[in-house]
Amino acid sequence: MKRAVLLTGHFPNQKRRPSLLWVSYHLQRSGWHVIHVTVGYSWISRLVGDARLKALDNKPQTGMAHPHTNLTTLFGYAPIHPVNLRTRYLTQLVQTAWPLFTTYWERRLRDHLHQADLILCESGPPVLLAPALSSHAPNAHRIYRVNDDIRLLKAPAGLVEAEQRNLHHFTRISTASPVLANHFATHSTVTLDPMGIPRALINRPHLNPYRHIPNRKTAVCAGTTQIDMQAIERIATARPNWDIHILGRLKLSPPKRPNLFWHGEQSFETTLAHIAHADIGLAPYVDRPGIEYQVSNSNRMLLYRHFGLPILGPDRLCTPEIPSIIGYNTPNAMGLCEDFSHRPEDIPDWSELARRLVQNGVTDPPSEVSTDPATMSKSRVKTVPALASSA
Repeated sequence: MKRAVLLTGHFPNQKRRPSLLWVSYHLQRSGWHVIHVTVGYSWISRLVGDARLKALDNKPQTGMAHPHTNLTTLFGYAPIHPVNLRTRYLTQLVQTAWPLFTTYWERRLRDHLHQADLILCESGPPVLLAPALSSHAPNAHRIYRVNDDIRLLKAPAGLVEAEQRNLHHFTRISTASPVLANHFATHSTVTLDPMGIPRALINRPHLNPYRHIPNRKTAVCAGTTQIDMQAIERIATARPNWDIHILGRLKLSPPKRPNLFWHGEQSFETTLAHIAHADIGLAPYVDRPGIEYQVSNSNRMLLYRHFGLPILGPDRLCTPEIPSIIGYNTPNAMGLCEDFSHRPEDIPDWSELARRLVQNGVTDPPSEVSTDPATMSKSRVKTVPALASSA
């Protein structure tokens, strides 16, 4: 049985289902044994009441567990973890103790790494462990899966520097976004591997969670990552005839308006029902340079596109290839959303990404050009053709 080690900041049983949890599911189904390692938590998390832990139904179990035949989970509180504190001084002070983080995890991962055929390291704190990965698993395929621009997630400067410094420890950089791929131009193998959707779940019927009220529109914001609260309030004010439903974890108390409905963290099935029966999808990401990567990487936007919703968000997200994305400053933007004819798009299943990530043979020459070469002239961006058989 082949073994994959997955390093992520997410928990295997959490409500929100990010991409690597779907990849893990499909790897297990195809016969891989997955060691799911949740890193990026420490004693600081316990002391300050980390909001990520509050979103879980139960306190995470520390140590190792075997919930399924093909799944082993590992979680623990390191003495310290990369965190951006209120002042630069405190952040840098904590950074001097980061070796405690890497030592803590290296000891617990050593045996698993020795046996690994594939290592998937998600962007974020796990990248600090890159030297340990290459040291203890020199023959494994070591993929740095870049799902986010950690600079836009307010990562400590030291973590951003470590990301670039540690690239050579990976055999491959994988991302869905050409925008993110350009950040890794110095690496010899960068592949564009698209995100997906869970077709089996989506094709089931979903009960309508909304009340039908004549002459009103239902807008959904299926996630709160990098959310722009001011944009939400502007939309709510400009369109009092829209009922706006926001699903996801919040750090601060949300604004109160009669047409804003805050649901907190919800199961994927509940989120899916809210998207399936909505009229409009909201993508109110904070409008900063670089946020364009969410066009390719945002799970909510992929689901909006699958159901054919108009997507309202910052102008930076607009692209001719996806006409359903409507920028805030587009003339009559909200009116266009209201009159939009739903146009479902064909989005690949998550099993496709799983197949791409386990295919790590020779990728030159690429079977197809995945992006305009002029936009990727400084990096060797390739696509890895999907295997015909199961992963």
